[in-house]
Amino acid sequence: MASVADLEHTESTETAETYAAVDLGSNSFHLVVARREHGELRFIDRIKEMVRLAGGLDRSGYLDIETQERALECLARFGQRLRGIPNANIRAVGTQSLRRMRNANAFLMIAETALGCPVDIIGGREEARLVYLGVTQGVAGLDEKRLVIDIGGGSTELVIGEGLQPLELESLQFGCVSTTQWFFGNGKITPRKFERARQAVMAELQELQVRYRRRGWETAIGSSGTIRAAATICASRGWSEEHLTASALERLREEVLMFRSTSELAMPGLSERRHEVFVGGVAILSACFEVLGIDTMKVSPFALREGALHDLLGRLEHHDPRDKTVQAFRARYGVNEEQAGRVKHVALAALEGIAGEDLGQPAHADLLTWAADLHEVGLSVSHSHYQRHSAYLVQESDMAGFTQQEQAFLATLVLFHRRDIPAKYAGTLPPRLREPLRLLLACLRLACVFCRTRDDTALPEFQLRRDGHRLELRVDAPWAMAHPLTLADLGAERTQLRVMGLYLDLSLGLHVA
Repeated sequence: MASVADLEHTESTETAETYAAVDLGSNSFHLVVARREHGELRFIDRIKEMVRLAGGLDRSGYLDIETQERALECLARFGQRLRGIPNANIRAVGTQSLRRMRNANAFLMIAETALGCPVDIIGGREEARLVYLGVTQGVAGLDEKRLVIDIGGGSTELVIGEGLQPLELESLQFGCVSTTQWFFGNGKITPRKFERARQAVMAELQELQVRYRRRGWETAIGSSGTIRAAATICASRGWSEEHLTASALERLREEVLMFRSTSELAMPGLSERRHEVFVGGVAILSACFEVLGIDTMKVSPFALREGALHDLLGRLEHHDPRDKTVQAFRARYGVNEEQAGRVKHVALAALEGIAGEDLGQPAHADLLTWAADLHEVGLSVSHSHYQRHSAYLVQESDMAGFTQQEQAFLATLVLFHRRDIPAKYAGTLPPRLREPLRLLLACLRLACVFCRTRDDTALPEFQLRRDGHRLELRVDAPWAMAHPLTLADLGAERTQLRVMGLYLDLSLGLHVA
């Protein structure tokens, strides 16, 4: 008979190998749970709820109360299923509707409490990358070039990739919910409205048509509910068999236009939850087929959530795409590798000294490392106020693997690594990121002070300790006397760190009692 200790050990081992991904889409919220067995993921649970987040947003980005309540109730149910899974094994991402939402941080504070883990808002191209990663996991013939299209509730992602590597990434601001709202807002379906919707999407697609067709692909694959529903309907009608064809899509379009309103739109294979937004999705799909010259499209059961799960595993196993992104950034902007390495080394030593329960996770060390790598990218633009250029480049560039919150966090570190720190230095960052921000910023600023001369021989041995809001910095007395400029800079740092509520005590002598 197994003891309680044996059962607890078995449960903890299973939990450690259990992973989950949450996709807060504009139409539906998805939760997938998988267990890693023999080096592969075996999916053990899937939950999907139609929330219609995009349908609750007005044109100014405000979310109505009814939709907010529906979303939070769904997340509370997801949170119950996630209970017991370590936060490090969970990845939750929000897409287009959260990107559009006015004051998304206020909503996320409540949402993260209900869900029990942080939620990352990802940009359109990052969403496209994760969709491609998810779809690719279920495709044979990894070396072929493929076009992947995912029609979500608030946006449509189009990716061309070869094997596991995306080559072209785009996100259009048209989804099945938003397009239905914009062009069929009163619920009436007419050929004229449908064509207007289709033409609007085609106009957006014109910008990438030449580039995508020139790149080419062997196979087109569709993911998401709209494309799966279209394929199911066409197969049930006998218009197509295994894949969705252009001729079958044309017949589907004709049948959809036979309905007078979105509320009446009911077809075999179309769920009741989807029929009110299906017409917008068909308009997008029809435009994609025509502009890109698609004749046949395979349909994938995988999408963003599977991609987020595999991306999470890659991060945990040190195959993090963010490392590659930062390396490319440094090369593109000619960052001085020696200085970046010098600042990185000192900043991480400072972090080690003040690490505690609230700081010192691998994620914190990663963010500090990347900030040290990127803090001088703005020198490629101008030496004057280069930190502002660095921050702008980090904030506004497409950075594969990074969430919008991570980019904003890095941009803030980079912006305030030197000169004055304003009272509102944390800007619009979520509250959960503000304490790590001020402590990592202190580490980076002290590192930049010590590395100002860009000379390895001028670096001191130092000890940094933390007691609440007080930082104790000890340096060697003879070194301090030989480096009066650095000593003056450290004195000035006291004033700046005080803005963030940190109090720096400088002591000469390394021997701590």
